[in-house]
Amino acid sequence: MLSVLGLMELREARARQELESWTEVLEQALAEVVAAAGSSGSGAGRSERPPVWRSGMGAEVLSGVYREVFAAVVAASGPVNGVELTRAVGRDAEIKNEVEKIRHRAYVLEKRGWLVRAKDGRFMPAPGAVALDASPASAGHRRPGTATA
Repeated sequence: MLSVLGLMELREARARQELESWTEVLEQALAEVVAAAGSSGSGAGRSERPPVWRSGMGAEVLSGVYREVFAAVVAASGPVNGVELTRAVGRDAEIKNEVEKIRHRAYVLEKRGWLVRAKDGRFMPAPGAVALDASPASAGHRRPGTATA
């Protein structure tokens, strides 16, 4: 049985992890604002936000965590939820904020045509977006995606 002091130490450790996680979110948001303000349209300082998917685009146009999330969904054997995605990209799924950050990236990819979301909230690759990266892992996703799109 843990003592009160032991419980307090566990809470403190968890609070420190969440603080680090929120600090990372803040730093990313600031970096995106600076990149958006500093880019002159040359493409070199592009924002991390993914482009709207169009025919002919591959995953190479995605950057950072968006590319990781898309790759994890494509590699999955079926539709995945936020916790599964968080684990797949190597983040701690026990920290709610980490799960929400990854889920937010998946929502952005959905809105931009890279992913589709099933009625139960799980994500799968959009049929067109996977056609370019067709692999045995992604081949099975095209049929369910067209049914839920």
